[in-house]
Amino acid sequence: MSTIIIALLIAGGTFLGMRHYLKQKGSCGDCSCACPIKEEMKKSAKSD
Repeated sequence: MSTIIIALLIAGGTFLGMRHYLKQKGSCGDCSCACPIKEEMKKSAKSD
């Protein structure tokens, strides 16, 4: 029984970790603040 519980916890943690990784929470572009990296990204996007 404990093996099943541990397996479920590992599977749940893996699922949540992959979901977080795919959403890229905290990545640049989530907020509307002004920073040098975002300015560079905007300039390079305009030039393409």
